[in-house]
Amino acid sequence: MENRDIEQYFKEMMSAEKSADHSIITSLEKKVYDMKNLIEIGISLSSNLDFKSLVDAVLYSCIGQLFIDKIAILLQVDIDSNCYYIHSHKGYDITSISDEIILGENSVLSSFLQDHPEPHDYEALKKIPELSEDLSAVDDLSPILIVPMKSKNSLNGIIIVGNKMLGTPFTTDEKEFLRQLSRFSATAVENSRLYLMATQDRMTRLHVHHFFQDKLLEEMKRSQRSGEPLSLFITDIDHFKKFNDVYGHQQGDTVLKEVARLMRESVRATDCAARYGGEEFAVILPGASLELASDVANRLRKTIEQHEFPGQNEPLHVAISAGVAQYDPECDLHKEDLIERADKALYKAKESGRNRVAVFR
Repeated sequence: MENRDIEQYFKEMMSAEKSADHSIITSLEKKVYDMKNLIEIGISLSSNLDFKSLVDAVLYSCIGQLFIDKIAILLQVDIDSNCYYIHSHKGYDITSISDEIILGENSVLSSFLQDHPEPHDYEALKKIPELSEDLSAVDDLSPILIVPMKSKNSLNGIIIVGNKMLGTPFTTDEKEFLRQLSRFSATAVENSRLYLMATQDRMTRLHVHHFFQDKLLEEMKRSQRSGEPLSLFITDIDHFKKFNDVYGHQQGDTVLKEVARLMRESVRATDCAARYGGEEFAVILPGASLELASDVANRLRKTIEQHEFPGQNEPLHVAISAGVAQYDPECDLHKEDLIERADKALYKAKESGRNRVAVFR
């Protein structure tokens, strides 16, 4: 072999070694980058107690890290239930997805995932005969991976992962990322659910009284610092005691739930709606003037007035009255002062004929 050939040979060998070293370094850098992201995501999830934003954060973390075009998360209907439904999703046509229970009690799939808490290839799961019935319930989601969200000894949810945007298969490292993320997510979801149970009225799904009191004080302090307006309205269902006497308490509970649902849909995302007690509700409106709060309360009143509540034989109708007050740092030295003024406005609405909104000026 000539000297020139020998030199060329060694150059090629060194180039190959450098290329291999570069590939190893690139792979290690990617792993370090993924680990840093995972730690940051874990810290973010563990500090978030807002259930909705927490679930969205899980989905967006998967999309941003793995470039997934479709993803959904199945959560338990209730903490005491083993039924799962599609709580949230990204990338799917919402009209083609049912909000009904996907996996029922004693689901074979949920039991399997609890015993095998790692990401599973959907096609591999389909080869297990006893899972076929449950898997058919999620087939419309076109899953590629099924990722259990297991915390301690309980399965808190299931992540349904669709295709990657580039259509490439999931690597071992990407599956490991999903496994670790699902563990963080499961613990965060469990903590958030427990917090939700402590601060949410189970019948109406509105905030409970003590949460309302703390929130009102917090918003009053914020309003005093920023100078932005803050308003409050208190409302209750007109003649609700008579309604219960005529139609029964079960029908009354149905009305309470429906009124609460309409309230959640009518107020702004920044507002805090709470069950104040019995058939009485309260809404805190940060940044809202007296006029804006009055508009929100009137919109809710009209919505309830026109709504047909389900009855045993025919639709039923109810009405509400509301009292609105705006926070004034000079006269509302305590939160009870603002509540009292809104309450006085409510009684003024009732004395004026009910089914109306009164404003305390």
